[in-house]
Amino acid sequence: MKKTLQILNSLVESGIINEYAIAGGMAQFYYIEPSVTYDLDLIVNFKDTENSLTPITSLYDWAKENNLESEGEHIIIGGIPLQFLLPYNNLILEALKNRARITIFEENTFIVKAEYLMAIMLQTGRATDKERLLRFFSEADYNEKVFLDIIKRFELVEQYKRFKEHYHG
Repeated sequence: MKKTLQILNSLVESGIINEYAIAGGMAQFYYIEPSVTYDLDLIVNFKDTENSLTPITSLYDWAKENNLESEGEHIIIGGIPLQFLLPYNNLILEALKNRARITIFEENTFIVKAEYLMAIMLQTGRATDKERLLRFFSEADYNEKVFLDIIKRFELVEQYKRFKEHYHG
């Protein structure tokens, strides 16, 4: 993982990507007990782009030039499959802009904050997300006021009410 983070940071330093934040299952490891995940999901932004797929193509070109393998949509970096995701809605974009800077494996990196991860899980509503969201409520150190503000601004209050009725008591 250390090597992966070093390479990610070099992608920022070289200007290939503008900013990134660890998301998905790997980000959840930082806040709750680990669960099974296959890859490292990264939300990425590129300089001067409007969410075209061209920047992602430049990542695959960079990987090929650096003799890195690709598996489907993943690029294998430091032995870890990475999936690079553009901010596909305003919640994801705000989560990236408000990412937290952390240090793991003696490397500086960025991660989606717990409150945003929780809102994203609520928004996607997959069974896995509902299970992880339950664990966040019981295990994670998060700011409830911030979480409630996020779900209000992104019109997720009704989803939260339904979630609480069915899963959270």
